[in-house]
Amino acid sequence: MLRRCVTSRFSAAAFRRTTPSLVYLHASEMSTPDRDTVTSKNRKEFKTPLCVELVNKATTQGYYPLTQFIKDCLTHPQHGYYATKKHVIGSEKADFITAAEIGFFGDVLAAWVMDTWQKMGTPRVVHLVELGPGRGSLMRTMLNQIRYSNPHLLHFLQIHLIEVGAARQEEQKKALSEFQTAQGKIKWWMSIESLPFTLEPTIFIANEYFDALPVAQFRYTERGWVETCVEVDEDPATEAHFRLVHAPSGSMSAYLIPDEVRKKGKVGDCIEVNAVGMQHMELLMKKMIDCQKAACLIIDYGKDENMQNTLRGIRSHRFVDPLLSPGEVDLSSWVAFNQLRWALERLEIARRNLVWFPVITQHDFLQFNGIDVRLAHVIKDEETKSAMKILQNYRRLMDEEEMGKSYKVFAIQTRNFPYVSPFFKEMPLPAQAARS
Repeated sequence: MLRRCVTSRFSAAAFRRTTPSLVYLHASEMSTPDRDTVTSKNRKEFKTPLCVELVNKATTQGYYPLTQFIKDCLTHPQHGYYATKKHVIGSEKADFITAAEIGFFGDVLAAWVMDTWQKMGTPRVVHLVELGPGRGSLMRTMLNQIRYSNPHLLHFLQIHLIEVGAARQEEQKKALSEFQTAQGKIKWWMSIESLPFTLEPTIFIANEYFDALPVAQFRYTERGWVETCVEVDEDPATEAHFRLVHAPSGSMSAYLIPDEVRKKGKVGDCIEVNAVGMQHMELLMKKMIDCQKAACLIIDYGKDENMQNTLRGIRSHRFVDPLLSPGEVDLSSWVAFNQLRWALERLEIARRNLVWFPVITQHDFLQFNGIDVRLAHVIKDEETKSAMKILQNYRRLMDEEEMGKSYKVFAIQTRNFPYVSPFFKEMPLPAQAARS
């Protein structure tokens, strides 16, 4: 069961079964020794190239925030996970498989893009932006479906992919080569803020993007809220070269802890704060307001509430200690959608120009947008073996114990066109935000 859950990266079942307290994140029972250098006397694993660099950094500084450790592990230009992994997603050699690799998931998103374009008034220029496009599979599926269903829209589209890894960009270029033109129909950018266009309709897709952004962890102690940091662990009885510790002094980031949590903290309480995610949410908000019309679809595993301790390492379809093998293990955490929404609610410019909708499950979003119709169309001419595979993928996307419930959808748009599917009511503002 665990392997099946991790294959889709996270599911409700997997999350319930693997929620240890913060102090056990580096415990031996979460480790997966697979190095020849691990012995009964010295369990330390072999140091990866990034581990050597981070050990030197941590030794010099004494400790550094967990957020920086996560960022270095994932995006270090030479040794980070996204720079070095050749099989990040989408195959048996991959560490996990995402919905983007399931064809008719992309077909449904393509239908949503086409419907949103219609509601925008069928503009002759429209930008389609994907944040964190993986291997390019989701964009390729969407463009194939748009080419089949609405070739006029394909002609009007300008494609933008936000990707920090050079190796990943090359993989995406191969996957999307048939859609590239001499005029550069598809462009790559390193960040949201580097997107150059303004005053033109834009649709943003962020599928499993926010889960990969670094989170800060805070624990309430006798000194109040303190940030979780990483320091070097030289104990030969432990496998990892790092361990989690409390910062010796307060953190400027602590102000981001929601008031209802910060003011009622008890010793031992823990909370994750997605400060980087909230920053990216603000950047998206500014880009959307700059556009003539804009819509954004965020799909990720998480909850519409504060999360406590969800940081996980994933390697070869297994959960592992996130402090192991820096640069060779994917790091991910559940998304607190309420924190993304708070990043919008607290800004008057967002409240004035944007609409955001209640968070719904992936199951409900896909069902409202016609996945059952798409399933019937895809499966009708398939042989039994292929049909079984398609049904298996359908269940992976829709079942509560797989991705259907644990994955959520959060939609945002500008106020100047009809509501995107399947929403008909915007999210009410908290009383305090409405008054400010």
